[in-house]
Amino acid sequence: MSDLLIRNARVLDGTGAPERAMDVRVRAGRIAEVGVALAAGTEPLLDAAGAHLAPGFIDGHTHLDPSLFWDPGCDPLPEHGVTTIVTGNCSLSLAPVREQDRARLIDMFCFIEDLPVAAFEQGIPWTWEDFGAYRSAFDAQGAAVNQASFVGHSALRLYAMGEAAFERPADPSERAEIVAAFEACLDAGAIGLSTSFADVDRQGRPVPSRAADDLEFRALLERMSARGRGVLEFVPRMQDPADQMADIERVHSLGRETGIPATWTQLVVSANSIPLVDQLLEQAARTQSEGPGVFPQASPRPFDVNLSFESTPLFRSQPAWHALVQAPPAEKRRLLGDTEWRREAREQLDAPGPCMFPRDRPEQILLTGTPGDGQDRWLGQSLAAIMRERDLPMGDVLADLLLDNDLAPEITMVDLSNEDPEQVARLITSPHVLCAASDAGAHSQMFCGAGDATLLLTRFVRERGDLGLPEAVRRLTSELADFFGIEDRGRIQPGQVADLVLFDLDRLQWKETGFVADLPGGGRRLTRPPGDYSQTLVGGITTSRGSEPTGAHPGRMLSPES
Repeated sequence: MSDLLIRNARVLDGTGAPERAMDVRVRAGRIAEVGVALAAGTEPLLDAAGAHLAPGFIDGHTHLDPSLFWDPGCDPLPEHGVTTIVTGNCSLSLAPVREQDRARLIDMFCFIEDLPVAAFEQGIPWTWEDFGAYRSAFDAQGAAVNQASFVGHSALRLYAMGEAAFERPADPSERAEIVAAFEACLDAGAIGLSTSFADVDRQGRPVPSRAADDLEFRALLERMSARGRGVLEFVPRMQDPADQMADIERVHSLGRETGIPATWTQLVVSANSIPLVDQLLEQAARTQSEGPGVFPQASPRPFDVNLSFESTPLFRSQPAWHALVQAPPAEKRRLLGDTEWRREAREQLDAPGPCMFPRDRPEQILLTGTPGDGQDRWLGQSLAAIMRERDLPMGDVLADLLLDNDLAPEITMVDLSNEDPEQVARLITSPHVLCAASDAGAHSQMFCGAGDATLLLTRFVRERGDLGLPEAVRRLTSELADFFGIEDRGRIQPGQVADLVLFDLDRLQWKETGFVADLPGGGRRLTRPPGDYSQTLVGGITTSRGSEPTGAHPGRMLSPES
């Protein structure tokens, strides 16, 4: 029911203003009145009993666009106060896509975001080619959250150029087709463009967005500029700090020419990266003072990551290990027992050069599960300790652990970044950083990105006091709504859509994740238990009550005009 009178709430209106004891009336899914002792009408009453009432939280960086089709309940985001998610990030979106290119797009999306191909093939209806038809397919089903979607630049180039999109810049006619397709997406409600300067596909090829030249970028950003709206989201190269800062400067230059703001994912901090983080924060402040600005995204979450050899992009620079990850189980066992593969695998882990796997920090790689017979002796030990005891190099120890544990040892890489709350607080309190980097929906066997809002409120508001509650709510609501151009949301004011969350700060909990096996095709993913919110409402309709989903799916695709 989208009519409601909420009484006795401590209202945090999303602007950063202090809380006020108020009532809120909702009619036809929108906030009609906010005041003291509002007269009862015919609508149902909800007694907030002194709990906080805030605008629904916005998760500003997710890859949940595919899973919304097989999990419209969007587990567990409504149980963490989220009412809107931003999708289509990192050059990857589900539209536009031609039927003949669908398998290529699926494989690229699944490799980069570490998701099972079977889920995409079995769980998504694929009844569309253009963005408008994609939006209609989602809206016909609905979800427990709204989504606001970027257009993925790699998807856009693939749609216009086919295989050539991977290989070269667009010629003038192709560039015109890319721009026309992008305009059609904007007409259908897309909030902007996402791109990547860093990613590769399963074959190691740079993704199509990396072949675009500045002529193409400028033409796309000018289309947003002509409408007076839109955002560019991007992934810079991060292996070399000079490359990272150069990519940010490139985007800033294009943004100054066209008036389009940008945001990149993601800014993390560790003990050895503090000087670089200082430089990146200074760069962000400068670009924003010069306008329209480039805004880093940051998460409050420490990065403890599970390593699964079923699917991971961490070894994409080590061909032997990458081949192992991609292989079926029987081939994995053959490779692990092959002397030549072992030699190559050992040498590649020891060789200098880029590697996403934290091979230089074996003491932070822990064996947390040992399903193999007689393997309990290694449980809880670090890879460094096992290497010392076995007197073997890292490659051989990893290979043995895989064989001895039926290809499924549970390995956790701890404190990779954001391990120091003091340093994380610098990021999430900076006015130059967006609290918007959960990555929820991606890498679902490595971590669960859901629940960042709850961690922010518990650790950095309630426990540490780095942020006051009104300011934390503003950062999770109106700041993100304004930045991404999400109209009529993010504030508790008459006329706004009644996306709301009711909670008692003292009761909120950010809990450890666990596996569930509910993906199409039987795949596993990590999920997080509920955060103990009282209610979450989308358009005045309750999607979660008492940490339980209601089964209501009022969420739709949002556009800057919706």
